[in-house]
Amino acid sequence: MSAPMNTRLPSKDIYHFTIRANVYQIVLLAVLLFLPWNTKTLLDIVYYTLRSSEIIIAAILSSNLLIGMYFSRNIFIKKSVSYRIRAIFKGFGYYMLATCFFHSIAVLYGAPFFESVPQTFHFGALLASTAVFPGLCILGLNLSNWVRVFSQNGADLGPESVVQISAVSSIIGAWLGAFPIPLDWDRDWQEWPITCMVGNLLGYMTGLLIAAVHLCIRYNKLKKHKVT
Repeated sequence: MSAPMNTRLPSKDIYHFTIRANVYQIVLLAVLLFLPWNTKTLLDIVYYTLRSSEIIIAAILSSNLLIGMYFSRNIFIKKSVSYRIRAIFKGFGYYMLATCFFHSIAVLYGAPFFESVPQTFHFGALLASTAVFPGLCILGLNLSNWVRVFSQNGADLGPESVVQISAVSSIIGAWLGAFPIPLDWDRDWQEWPITCMVGNLLGYMTGLLIAAVHLCIRYNKLKKHKVT
């Protein structure tokens, strides 16, 4: 029987920072994705898929790295420098493994095996950035934390809930993004893997929004219950 979602009231600082971090990421990704759309500039994901996806990936990685550093600052600062360096390299190692995993899954689901290899790899990197890297920054490398959050519904009311919801929604978004590809519309944006990348990002942003709303509702409900 799965454990219930943690109902402990998070601190005011954690609550406000989590909400702000979600809003910041949503706005940042919306600007990077939609503002250059169909402008044929280097940030246009339709015409410069690889370059624009690299910029978006860098934005997601740096944002989540800063968020993770904020939440783990009290623990991380007590560790030795060598431990911190090893942890960072291990984290990025797992991120690259996740990238290769999603690349392989995309090929198994019909992505070109020999053609469009850079495009497929960038798609894998983008999906790993939204579905795995935030978890590495918040949950760390401890497998029990991942099992608790994703298999036992034991995420806390805060950053772990954001990781759980946004990871699932980003994967669903990437999957839904594949549907327009075979349609006979003959549009530039139907080329692999543009729609899957856009679907992934829209799913991730939707997950961040859902997580923020969920946190806001639960926080105010628990706060009101605590007062009464």
